[in-house]
Amino acid sequence: MTDIEAAIREAFEHTEYDLGDVGINRQQVRIPVLQEGADPEALRAIVDEAVGEDGVVGLTVTTETIGGDDAVGTVVTFQYRP
Repeated sequence: MTDIEAAIREAFEHTEYDLGDVGINRQQVRIPVLQEGADPEALRAIVDEAVGEDGVVGLTVTTETIGGDDAVGTVVTFQYRP
């Protein structure tokens, strides 16, 4: 587990949101949130807390299927700037 992934998981640990498998490819981060319709502003605040506002570039929140099945959830993606 990378430091960024650990920081994200720790930030989400005490929230109402459950995470799927956090994916990091180079500096692109993908966070699947298992709850459909999660509050985008709350998710942004959690990510900003975990990574720092200066480390987050181009954060988007979308709704899509998660895990290759019919489960729909919310996905947060952003570029991480170390």
